[in-house]
Amino acid sequence: MVASAAICAALYAIVNALTSLLKTPWGVGEFRPGVIIPGFFAVVAGPIPAAIGAGVGSFVGDMVSLVPAGGSTPFLALFVGAPANFIGFLVLGWVFQKFPTWKGFIIGTTSGLFLGNLFAAEGVGAVLNLPQASAIGLLLFWFGTMFPFVVIFVPALVRFLKPQASKLTNKSSYPEITEPNPKVLWTWSVLVSILVIAAMLVIVFSQASFVQLTGGTLVAWEALFLISAASVLIVGAFIPRASRNRSAGLNP
Repeated sequence: MVASAAICAALYAIVNALTSLLKTPWGVGEFRPGVIIPGFFAVVAGPIPAAIGAGVGSFVGDMVSLVPAGGSTPFLALFVGAPANFIGFLVLGWVFQKFPTWKGFIIGTTSGLFLGNLFAAEGVGAVLNLPQASAIGLLLFWFGTMFPFVVIFVPALVRFLKPQASKLTNKSSYPEITEPNPKVLWTWSVLVSILVIAAMLVIVFSQASFVQLTGGTLVAWEALFLISAASVLIVGAFIPRASRNRSAGLNP
C-alpha cells in the first residue's frame, strides 16, 4: 500500500508538472490529463493508495510548477487541490472496490471526479472571491476534460499493464473492468452519455456567459462534452470484446 501510494504520487507530480503551463480559461488551475495515473491506482491498488498518491502528487506538482507559473498559490495547492484529489480518487476507488465492473467503474469515475472537482472549484472560488459562474465553469471544465481521459485510458492501462502492475495490488486477484451482462453495460454507458450531453445542453442554452469565459467559442464547450459522452460508448463497446479475447486466449 505504501509503495503504491508513493509511486502514484511521484508519477502524478511529474505529469502534472509537465502540463502546468496548460492553464484553465480562468487562469487558475490546469488542464490535467495526468488523472489517468491515480485513476489507474484506484482500480489496481485500491482507494487509500490512490487517494494519498493523488493528494500528495497534486500538491508536489503544483508547488514545483503550477505555483511558480502563476496558476495557483501554496494555500490553494495544500488546502484545495490536495484534498480535492484525495476525495475524488478515494470515491472512485471505493465505488469500484464495492462494484468491480464497468458499471462500478463508470459510477465511481463520475461521482469521484464530480465531487473532487466540485470541492476544488468551490474552494478556488471562495479563496479568490470568484463569481459563482466562474466556479461552475471551473467544475465543468475540469470534469469535462478529465472524464474522457479516465474512461478511455484507465481500462486500457489496467489490462495491458497487468504483468507489471500485479505486484501493486493488495487484493486477492488482479482487477478487471468487465461487465458480464451486456444489457447492464449498455444501459449504464448510454445513461451516462445522455446525462453528459444533457449537461452540455443546459450550459449552452441557459448559461451563455460560460462560453464567454472560455474565449467566446461555443464549439469548445460542445466538443468537450461530446467527447466525454462518446468516450463512454466507445470504451463500453470495447469492454466485452476485450473480455472475449482474453477468455479465448486462456481457453484456446
